[in-house]
Amino acid sequence: MAEEDVYRVRKEEDINQERLNQGEAIRRMASGEEETIKKENFPFEVKGNIPPQLLNKMQRGGGENKQAEAVTGSTELKEILEAIKSKAVYERIVLPSAGKFYNGDDGPTDGTINIRPMTGEEEQILATQRFIKKGTALDMIFSRCIKDPFKVENLLTVDRTYLLIYLRGISYSNIYEVEIKCPECDSKFSTEIDLNELEVEYCPDNFGPMLEGKLPTSGLNFAYRLSRGGDETEIQKHRERRVKNFGDSTDDTLIYRTAMLLEKIEGITDKKELQTLIRNLPISDVNHLRNCTNEPPFGVDTKVSIDCPMCLAEFEVELPLESNFFFPKRKREKE
Repeated sequence: MAEEDVYRVRKEEDINQERLNQGEAIRRMASGEEETIKKENFPFEVKGNIPPQLLNKMQRGGGENKQAEAVTGSTELKEILEAIKSKAVYERIVLPSAGKFYNGDDGPTDGTINIRPMTGEEEQILATQRFIKKGTALDMIFSRCIKDPFKVENLLTVDRTYLLIYLRGISYSNIYEVEIKCPECDSKFSTEIDLNELEVEYCPDNFGPMLEGKLPTSGLNFAYRLSRGGDETEIQKHRERRVKNFGDSTDDTLIYRTAMLLEKIEGITDKKELQTLIRNLPISDVNHLRNCTNEPPFGVDTKVSIDCPMCLAEFEVELPLESNFFFPKRKREKE
């Protein structure tokens, strides 16, 4: 892969990221050890033509145990695999949270994590319907590609968003081709999104780790936390249960999510009571709580500016997630 094809997110602040120049194994070959696959949920809302199987994979969490297979074959095969291992490196990157919300057990206090590009083995996982239907494919990819021992479900949602986009960039290319529909003229067209141009903001010095505030209308004091992978999985499970039992008309996911991420409002800490209180708060207070819990002042800005080639309209969309996000189309050579 050419140097210009390697993904490098443009940062608002100049944070140097060191690429490790030491041999690291792409995968654990011939070790025979058991790998625990961690739960993970797709960490940000995306729009676009999302295949049902891929959507199911993104929305559900899960785990999968895999026994590493010993490498068997000719001496030539083993030599080639060893050569691949010796050339493989992990990239050391700085998470948007800068580690401010981790204690060393649930995540890196210095905000750095090591990740390697995907191999054919990981791509095969994404193409395996069994893993996609169970909602474990993406979880398995993160578990394999991240070197550090932290559980993926403990990482902040905004950090996992960054890791997902970074992984796509270093595994394939920073150029992502998508199909877009213009909201002005309804024309459909293909365009390329440069993942390098997605802005990344890092956690401000004056934000966190304790998060508190006062509601703008009622004046009530509250404390909250930021969502993690495990939270997203539980929220999705809650929604599925509600829809199964009562249908879409009684979907209370927004209130449930807000209450889950609240530590307290005044002296109220019980989650059921917090849901009741949220239902009775002025809408301005409810909106304030959602903004606080869902939009921290750091992370990857997934809004993308698009120019319609038909009517020349300029508009913004959330980063679309299509099947070729991890299965990029082959570019046709110009004659």
